Amino acid sequence: MSNTVALPAADFVICGGGTAGLVLAARLSEAPSVSVAVIEAGGDHSHDINVLAPGLLTSLYGNPEYDWGYESVPQAYMNGTVIDYPRGKQLGGSSAINYLAWTHASPRNIDNWGYLGNENWSWAELEPYYRKSENFSMPNATVVSDLDLHWLKDSAHGKQGPVRNAYPHEWTLLDQAWPLTYDRLGLGMIMDERDGLALGGYDIQTNINLDNNTRSYAATAYLNPVRYRKNLKVYTNALVRKVNFDHGIGVQPVARSVDLEMNGTAHSIAANREIILSAGAIGSPQILELSGVGNKTLLSSLGIETVVENPGVGENFQDHWLMNVGFEVVSGIFTTDDLANETIYNASYTEYVANKTGPLSWVSLGGGFLSAQQILPNIELGHFLENISASVSSIQSNALQPDPQSALILRDIYEGHELAQHMNIVGGVNPLSENAAAPAQHGFTMQVCAEHLFSRGSTHVRSKNASVYPVIDPNIFSHPADLEILSKIALQAQNVIARSPPLSDHLQGNGTVLGPLYTNLTEANAGSIVRKEAESVSHPSGTCSMLPPNAGGVVDPRFRVYGTRGLRVVDASTFPLIPRGNLQSCVYAVAERAADFVKEEHGLPW
Repeated sequence: MSNTVALPAADFVICGGGTAGLVLAARLSEAPSVSVAVIEAGGDHSHDINVLAPGLLTSLYGNPEYDWGYESVPQAYMNGTVIDYPRGKQLGGSSAINYLAWTHASPRNIDNWGYLGNENWSWAELEPYYRKSENFSMPNATVVSDLDLHWLKDSAHGKQGPVRNAYPHEWTLLDQAWPLTYDRLGLGMIMDERDGLALGGYDIQTNINLDNNTRSYAATAYLNPVRYRKNLKVYTNALVRKVNFDHGIGVQPVARSVDLEMNGTAHSIAANREIILSAGAIGSPQILELSGVGNKTLLSSLGIETVVENPGVGENFQDHWLMNVGFEVVSGIFTTDDLANETIYNASYTEYVANKTGPLSWVSLGGGFLSAQQILPNIELGHFLENISASVSSIQSNALQPDPQSALILRDIYEGHELAQHMNIVGGVNPLSENAAAPAQHGFTMQVCAEHLFSRGSTHVRSKNASVYPVIDPNIFSHPADLEILSKIALQAQNVIARSPPLSDHLQGNGTVLGPLYTNLTEANAGSIVRKEAESVSHPSGTCSMLPPNAGGVVDPRFRVYGTRGLRVVDASTFPLIPRGNLQSCVYAVAERAADFVKEEHGLPW
C-alpha cells in the first residue's frame, strides 16, 4: 500500500456500521457540536432489492458482496462438521441479511446480566430502550382474527422508534394454522410476547415497512434519515486494521486513532473523544486483539505487542443452536419451494418490483417459546431435569472456580422459563448442509432452537493481518447437557407439534411424511442425528463480555474496555449471557442505552 492518508479527525469514531454502530452514529450525531465518523468494511445496499425484498433474503448468504461468509473450525463434538457463520458485510450489518424476526428477551434474561455483576442492569432499566427503537404497526381486525393475535397489546410496543415492525398483508395457510395448533395443545399465547414473559406458539412480527413492503433495518431506519447531517461521515468499503493507543506515563493507554484500509490505500483517522467498536461478536474481539488487547501469550505468538493483557477477549462465545425438522406438504398449498419454478419466480419478481406484493413481500411467520415443562410430559420431565443437573454438577466438580452462568441457566430451566424457540420456514431445507440447496420437494420446515446452552466457545485472531479471518470455535456440545436439550426439543416438534391439527391437516400423512434426506427421530437415535445435523442460528455473542474483570470481563457496565481510556465495545459481543430469541431487538436496545451513556459522560443532551 502507499503512504498513509490521514482522514479528517472526528470526535467519535465508530468501527463497524452494523446494527449497533448505526444506532450510535444516529444518536451521537444528534448533538451538532460533535462530529461522528463510521468505518464500515462493506458497501451500502440500502437501495438494493436483494436486501429490501423480504423474500430474497436467502440470496444474500454466501455472497461476499453482502456476507462475510465466516466458517468455524471443524467441531470436535460434531464429528468434524464445519459451521457456516453468515454475518452482514454492509451498512446495517446482520440486520440487513437476517430473517426479519422481531422477538424479545425475557425480563429474567436481562436481570441475569445484573446478577452476573453488572450494576444497574435489569429488564426495568433496558425495557424503555426497546420501546425507543421500535415503530410497531398494530394489525387490523382481519389480521388479528386470521392469525389468532387475540393476545396482542398495542400499548406494549414502541410506536415512535426508527425500526418498523408489523404483520405482513399476506401469509400462507401454514402460517395461519401454526398458532391454532399450539392453542389446541394448550401451548397458545395468553399475553403479548413484547412483555417478555409469554410462552407459547404464535405468529411473530417482522421488520417490514408496510408502506412499501421492504425490510426495515439499521441502514434504512437509523442512518438514511440522518445522512444529511454535516457532522456525520460514513466511510464504506473500509477495513479497520487496528486501534492505536497513546501510552502516557503512569496512566492507562488512551485510544487515539484507527488504522484502516480503503480502496487499497492505508488511511488513519484520529478520535478526539472516543473510539467505539461495533463490529459484532466476531469482528470486535478481532480488532481488540489486533490492537494489542487480549491474551498476551496469543498476541506474542503472532508478533502483536500487548497493550492491555486481558485473556477474556474472544472467550465466552455463545450461540443458539437449531435442528431442522422437515415435512412434505399436501398439494395445492403454496410454499417457497414453488419459487424454484423459473416461471413462478419471474412472475413473483415482476409483481414485487411493480407492486411490492406477492411471495417476495413477506417471510414465514411461525414462532414461539416453550419451557421444559411444556416440551416434556410429566413422566419424562423429572428424569430430564435430573440428567441436566447431573451433567452440570459433573462439569462444575472439575472446574477451578464456580460457574455462575451455568447456575443461572439451570435455575431458569427448573423455574419454567424458556428452553426452546420454535420458528418455521414455509419451504424445504436441506438438513445435511446449511448452505446447500434443498432437494426438490414441496416442504415445510420447523426450526427448533435451544435458547440457553452450557457450552462455551471462542474466537481469536490467527494472524496480525486484519484481512485474515479469525479462528471461530463455538465448541458446541462440549457440555453433555446440550445434546440432550436439543434432542428433546426436536423430538417434541416432530412427534407432537407437526402431528397435531390444524397444522397436520396441511402435511402429508398428517405430519408423518418427512422431507427428503430427513431421518425419523427416536429416543434411540436423536442424539446421533442431532450431533450430525445441528446448525447455528447465527446469533454469536458474548466474546467481549460485560462482566467483572475477575470473571472474564472485557467491558464494564457502561461498555468501557477495561484497562483503557477512550475505548468502548457496543454490540452483541458484550452480552454476558445470551438472551432468548432473535438478537437484533436486544442489540438495538443495548445500543440505544449505550448512546445515552456516551452522551451523559461527554455532557451532551440525552
